Parts: sequence; structure tokens; C-alpha cells
Amino acid sequence: MKKKIICIIALCLSLEVFTGCKDYLQQVPLDSPATGQFFNNQTEMNAALTAVYKSAYWNTGNTPYQSIMDGWTDLALLRAPDMGEGNFDVFNANVKSIWTLAYTTIQRANTMIEGMQAGRSNVPAAAYNRMQAEAKGLRAFAYFYLVNMYGDVPLITKPLLPDEFYTQLRAPKSEVIKFIYEDLDAAAQVLDWSASDRGRISKAVVLGIKARTAFYNKDYKTAAELTRQIIEGAGLGLNPKFQDLFTKAGQTPNAGKEIMFEVLYTDADANSITYLPLGSISRTAGGQSGRFPQQRLVDMFEAKDGKRIDQSKVYDPKNPRLNRDMRLKYTVAIPGDTITMNQSTFVYDIYKNTTSVKNADGTWSTKANADFDNAYGPSKSGVGLLHAKYTFTAENAFAARVNFILMRYAEILLTYAESKIELNELDASVIMAINLVRQRAGQPQVEASVQTDQNKLRQLIRRERTVELAMEGFRWFDIRRWDIASIVMPEKIVGIPKDPAVGAAAPDFTTNSINDLNNIPTYAASESSRMLREIRYWYPKLKLLPIPQSERDINPKLTQNPEW
Repeated sequence: MKKKIICIIALCLSLEVFTGCKDYLQQVPLDSPATGQFFNNQTEMNAALTAVYKSAYWNTGNTPYQSIMDGWTDLALLRAPDMGEGNFDVFNANVKSIWTLAYTTIQRANTMIEGMQAGRSNVPAAAYNRMQAEAKGLRAFAYFYLVNMYGDVPLITKPLLPDEFYTQLRAPKSEVIKFIYEDLDAAAQVLDWSASDRGRISKAVVLGIKARTAFYNKDYKTAAELTRQIIEGAGLGLNPKFQDLFTKAGQTPNAGKEIMFEVLYTDADANSITYLPLGSISRTAGGQSGRFPQQRLVDMFEAKDGKRIDQSKVYDPKNPRLNRDMRLKYTVAIPGDTITMNQSTFVYDIYKNTTSVKNADGTWSTKANADFDNAYGPSKSGVGLLHAKYTFTAENAFAARVNFILMRYAEILLTYAESKIELNELDASVIMAINLVRQRAGQPQVEASVQTDQNKLRQLIRRERTVELAMEGFRWFDIRRWDIASIVMPEKIVGIPKDPAVGAAAPDFTTNSINDLNNIPTYAASESSRMLREIRYWYPKLKLLPIPQSERDINPKLTQNPEW
């Protein structure tokens, strides 16, 4: 009897809830976004803005997308075949994911920018304008990636009604860039040079995004002017220690205010972690070693005398880590290095089945070397090298919270210098910008004979940009902007010598004038003595990504990029 009464009560409650829901649904027009009722005050608007920021942290397997993009270039590789091999198609998961992630950011920003108008009178003007400006900056940030990776893309500037999803057309790239500029100009008028809170975008960041957009579309005049404004007005500087930029402890003070925009992780949330270190670190240290540098990256770092390694008198190919640009040590781990990863200090080695490991009491002992024999390690799946950037951390790699940098001041300096070089405006400010970055790395200042030679400065700045910003998501764009992707991508991936006792001949950078200008090493004389991986291919269509087939299935009005 008691059970029957409970069932009757439950049924009555269900009917009452159903009736109440029916009445509620009839109160709101079904053709209006539900979020239109949300933006009533500053707290709600700020919550929406936080959601826009969260959507701008593009992850794949808890790893920032930008951090794996060098694996699609000639500087690095991924353990599993991926887009760098040149054989992907319109169904590729990364092609789809980047498109979806970018439009998710755009959709959230659009919803916020339009929806917050309803509560404008309830919010102080300064706070309202700042939040709107940040949303516009994040929307432009997403469009930067879309227009530079896919070319013409749908330009969506407001929340779409359901039937509009199936009618969007691709806008010309020039039109999208114009919109990016308009969003960023509007944001720059409102935002301060310094962000209100760490992780927020500032006037410096939005001008940096605009400069980056101009730069990658060879509008060097605009890029130079915008980066000049940041250099002169933002009050930023370089962290005295390059290596501190890529560890949690080093990032915390943000010395020099170099870090401008970053993917934030917090100790306050147990789920706020990154697998960036875990996916790259040594098997001996308990990592997954799924991403590796190529030898080409190692060989683009200068020797300590400021010369390219084929021109240096202090470079020794049998000891390639000695007498080198300091940044090499903190970008790539080479066998023989003593390194700390995942709370373990050890000698990195891929040539024998044991290695030395430091104990908790400071003594050393010998243990099995998983980097030597593990099927997924740097010896079997890579070419003998490991990423050091973002992996030299004292954190537990399974719960790492080292922030990933999306923009930093060194990029601004290098963009300014290269833009001025391309404009052939070779003044003292160009040399100053380059020297600031080089001096932080302990490298000599730009030689007097180089300072007035546009071609020699081009060669230097392209090398400087590559080694300073490696593994930060720039190389994919740079090799297309420099028109060298067709040269650097079709290659056999080359690594360290198979036999350390024999070594391998130094690479040749002067195969032709293009290789020389762009610091592209070739390995014809040493390929047989080096570790190798797959042969990669290049086709002209790879200059842009294809429009994802799943998007074209939903919306047949979307055209496809040439040859895809």
C-alpha cells in the first residue's frame, strides 16, 4: 500500500513538472537564442566572457594545439603518422578539430557581444566596454587561424538562427582580414596596455594579433607599425632567463613581463592540467615520448661564436651540444645531456640499455633505460632527440600546470625586425630588436658587416625566429610565408648518428641559394650514418588545409580549396 502511494505521488509530481515546463516553454520565443535571457548584469557577462576564454584554449588530448603544430613541419615529428607526412585528406581529425574549435570561440563571442546589449544599463560603462573588447579580441584571434589555415572562410559576426547554419558561404580572405582589423582596432581603443588580470588580453595583445595577421599576409608596413607601438608603449621586456619561460616556477613572476597571452592552468581545479610535458618527455622518466624534434632544428642553432655551424670554428660535429647557442639546451635534449623531467634527474641516452639516474639522497645509480629499447621511445619511434621546451619541469607530468604561451614579447621584437628588413628599412631599431633577443641567449651582437645588408639580415632573422620560437606554433605559418614549404617538407626525416663513436658529417646549408638564405641543412653526405624515419611529401594544395568534409556535408554551399 505504501509503495502504491509513493508511485501516485511521483506520477502527480511528474504531471505538475510537465505542466510547469510546458507553460515556461511557451513564455520564450523558440526562434530566439536561450542565452538572450542571460546577460542581465556584470557577473553574468563576466561568466560568459570566461567561457569565451576557455573556448580559445584549443586542446587535443589535453595538449594545446599550437604546441604540436611544429610536428607538421620540418622541425619536428609526431610518433603516429599525421599531417606532416602530407598524405592526409578532407576527413583528417585535426583539420576538423581546428575548424570546430575556432568557430566555437567565434560562436561564444558572437553570442556574448550581441546578448550583453540587453543588460548594458545595469553595468558600469568601463566594465561593459572592456568585456566587449576582450570578446572581440578573442573572436579576431580565432579568425586569424581560420583565414591563414583555410583561406576563404564563412564570416559569422552574430548568433545564427537554426536555418542559417545551412546557408553560410565562404567570404574572401581579404574581407575576413578586414573584419579582424576592425575588431582589433575597436578593442585596442578600449583596453589598457596591461591586462586587468593574468590571462586576459590587453591592448598589447590585440595589437600583437593584428600585427601577426598583417605579418603572415606580407603586409609588413602594418606589422612594423603595430609592433613599434607595442615596443614603445606597452612597457614590456624580456625575461632575463629564456628557460624560465617554460616552467611553472619560472612563469609565476613573469619577469620582464614577457608573457603577454597564455593558456592558464590553476592549482584550484584538479582537472586543470596539461599533458604537454607528459606527451614529450623521456620514457626513462615515465613519459609518453610521442613528439620529437628533428635534427634540422638542432642544426639551425648557431655555435657560441654567433656563426651558423657550417661556418663556425668552434662547432664540433662529434660533440654537437658543445659550444652552442644556450637556447638549444632548453629546446632539445641530445644524448649525453643530464636533464630533469617528471621529477627525475638522469643522463639521457639512447645508445645503451642502462643509464645513470640521480637518487633522492643525491647519489647516482644505474637503471634500465627505456629510451633505448621501448618501442615508443625516441630511439625506436623518433630520431634520437627529445623536446626540452616545456618538459624541463619539476612537476609531476601527470598533473602538470605549466602555462602554454600564446604570445610573448620576443615574438613582437622579431616580427618588428623582420618586417623592417622586408621593407628594407635597416635602421638602428632593427639591430636593437634582434640584439635584445640574441643577448638574452648569450649570443654575440649582429656583426657590423651584416647590419646594412638586407639579404644577410633576412638570413639571420629567419634563423633567429626559428630557434627562438620553436615548438610554439609558428613554423607552419613561416614556411608558407617564406615560400619554402615546397623545399623543406618533402624530405626523409633525419636524426642523430647511429653510432656515437663514428659520428656523422656536418650538414650542408649551401646546396643552393634558397637553402643558404633560409638556413636549410641537407644531409646527403651523412644520411646513411644517421637515424631515419619516414619520407614526407609536398603538394601545392598543402599550402592551405581543406575545408572539413563533415562541414560540407552539413552545408553543401561551402566550396572546397583547390585540388582537395
